[in-house]
Amino acid sequence: MSEITYKIFHERTAENIKVEVKRLYDLLLFDNNKNLYKVNLNDKKSVKEILSDNILDFKSPNVSDKQFKTRSEWHSFLTEKNHLNFNECLLILLGINPTLAGSLEPNLYKTELNEVGGLKENYLSLIFFQRVENHLLRERFRGNKINTGEFIKWAMDYKYLREIKA
Repeated sequence: MSEITYKIFHERTAENIKVEVKRLYDLLLFDNNKNLYKVNLNDKKSVKEILSDNILDFKSPNVSDKQFKTRSEWHSFLTEKNHLNFNECLLILLGINPTLAGSLEPNLYKTELNEVGGLKENYLSLIFFQRVENHLLRERFRGNKINTGEFIKWAMDYKYLREIKA
C-alpha cells in the first residue's frame, strides 16, 4: 500500500506570503517615525518567528533542520489530526507552519469586512485576513472546528493542496 503525502499545490503562494511578511517585518523594524506606536510587541515577535524558516521553501538548495521540521509539522497537521481550527487551515493553505496559528487573531474566522478596523493594531492578522485564501476558506467553512478530511478534499479541489502517492 502506498503512503499518501500532501504538498502545497503552488509553491509560489508560500513565496508570496514570505514577501508580504518580510515587508511587514521591515516596516515594524524600521519605523523611525514611530507611526506604529500601538503595535503589539507580540506582533513583532510573531512576524520574526514566521520568517525564521516557518514558511515552506522547496527551492532553497540548503535545507536547514528548522525547514525540515516545518515541513514535517505542516504535513503532520494534515495526516494526524481529525480536526483543525480555522487559523491552522489558513496557514496550511499559505504554506506556513500551522503550529504558529496562535499568532493570529483567534476570532479571525468571525471577522467581517466591516469589522476589519479591529485588526488595525494586529498587522499580521490583517495581512492574513486580506488573502483570498481566507475569504474562500470562510465561505466554505463557517466555524472554527474544521474536519481535516473535508478540508483536504476542498483544498485539493481548489488547487491549494496536492496529493502525492509514494
